[in-house]
Amino acid sequence: MNKRTQITLFALTVITILLVVSIVVSASPNGDFNALYRIAGTPVTLITNGFRKAATGISDWFSYVTSYNSVKAELEELREKNAEIPVLEDEKERLILETNELRRMLDFDDYSSDYNLLPAQIVAEDVTDWFNTFTVDRGVNDGVKRGATVIAPEGLVGIVTEEGLGSSKILTIVDEDNAFMCRVSRTNELVRVRGVSNEKMVYELRVDRLSSTTSVQVGDNIVTAESGGVFPQGVMVGTVKSVSIDRESGITTALVEPAVDLTLLSKVFIMIDR
Repeated sequence: MNKRTQITLFALTVITILLVVSIVVSASPNGDFNALYRIAGTPVTLITNGFRKAATGISDWFSYVTSYNSVKAELEELREKNAEIPVLEDEKERLILETNELRRMLDFDDYSSDYNLLPAQIVAEDVTDWFNTFTVDRGVNDGVKRGATVIAPEGLVGIVTEEGLGSSKILTIVDEDNAFMCRVSRTNELVRVRGVSNEKMVYELRVDRLSSTTSVQVGDNIVTAESGGVFPQGVMVGTVKSVSIDRESGITTALVEPAVDLTLLSKVFIMIDR
């Protein structure tokens, strides 16, 4: 046994003896050992108090560490919640927009009672045709069929020309290959509307079959007719923005501004036959 170990054992023995003496004296404060207690009790008390203060300090330190860790965890949780605020704001804005769209969709009740309105997101646009066609994320698996009418809250968008399992291709009403029958809301007159698109990125519709008795005026609303069976009747198409008469042929034509701004379109609704 080395010298350091011997010293340590000796010190512990002395402390143990002093503690035993302290206990005995405390039990009999009026006994013969009372004088000895007065002499030895003071350092023992100091040692005991020292151990007590040390223990209290250690306890306080552990409490501080525990409290610090708790506060740190709470701060971290607050940081995570604060980071979620912009996401929640974006989600709130999205829900508001969707709610407004659905409210506007209530205007379609008159002519969509026989259809389910399937929301679809535009995922691709065909820039070679000046955005006359685009692809949506709905297809056969969602009940989409070729020839289905495509609308937006503002009015008519186009028709499904190709359908895949999970996507479909839409031909918009401004395409030159798209001609369909409509009516003038004010007079209920039947007219034919054809798409007009050009390199200037101007999207228009032309009313090209106007009789001499047809009284189309600027500001008239054009809606789909029941004739032809291409689109359901009553869907808003656009508003007449100009009327002109060819001097040589005497033919009257009118240009119609589409109700839907195709350049800003991101979501549409496909009318699925019930």
